[in-house]
Amino acid sequence: MDLKQLQYFVVSVDSGSFKKAAEILYTSQPHISKTIKTLEAELQIELLKRKSRGVEVTQAGRKVYECACRVLVEAGKIQNVQEGGDVQILCIAANSNDYLAYLLKRFSIDELKFQMNVQYTECSMEEIFQMVHRHTADLGFVHVDEKQMTVFRQMLKYRHLEFTELAQLSPCLFTGPKNPLYSSSAVTVKELRELDYIQMQDEYDNLSIQIFQGVEDYQYYRRRRQVLTLSNRDLMMQMLMETKLCTISCGIYPEYTAYKELHGIPIRGTENSITFGYVQRKRDGMSAKARQFTEYVRQHLPDTISKPERI
Repeated sequence: MDLKQLQYFVVSVDSGSFKKAAEILYTSQPHISKTIKTLEAELQIELLKRKSRGVEVTQAGRKVYECACRVLVEAGKIQNVQEGGDVQILCIAANSNDYLAYLLKRFSIDELKFQMNVQYTECSMEEIFQMVHRHTADLGFVHVDEKQMTVFRQMLKYRHLEFTELAQLSPCLFTGPKNPLYSSSAVTVKELRELDYIQMQDEYDNLSIQIFQGVEDYQYYRRRRQVLTLSNRDLMMQMLMETKLCTISCGIYPEYTAYKELHGIPIRGTENSITFGYVQRKRDGMSAKARQFTEYVRQHLPDTISKPERI
């Protein structure tokens, strides 16, 4: 057994197929399949069930997967021990969230004198779950719509993770002066169906249109070509200011409020419908730096949002 076998197995489980695993690991599908078959022969157990549309981990394979994740993380620590010295590492994964990135920047500046190495990755919900579960992130900060909460809880249980709520957020429609609803004090979900939208490409499963209206409505917008996706946030801000395009956000992003002409309009019926918080592993607890950062975030969230009572 070697680390490459474990890596191939873990990525195959996470991606759900040898083909996708091969793409991620820059190798061939037959090589992935052969490597895992060799691992199964060495362990004398079936790890993955081969199906027409991918692979499915067996019960025994799930136990090996848990151990393999820990082994790969510890191996990474051994490789970096010479570079690291006494430097403390804080690894954060998060849904796209400029305010959280701003808080992490301020926290890092304050902590630089303590030799802290910060790693921050913005990614999808599924990627956050994988990173936290596989010990490549200490914490995962997420936004969860109330309609997603049941599935979200099931994902937590499956990955042996737990969730701590930090705030309840209300989505807003952000528009520039050229949008027809710019002067509105509030909008309805029905009114939103007639608008044209712009959003960041990586926000498809985060704070985008389908969060509170559902995937079917989102596909309705896409079919009518009412959604423009970008990968540059500065360009997005300019488009909001200079066109009738609009976007939907929870309203705690600093660059939105930095543009004084942008208007955040409440959406009726969606008040406090988004839960913001962090995901962590159940069994490991948090490092001292991770605990410090979560408390820093809690203390610096805007006073205008709803926060759970401290017990």
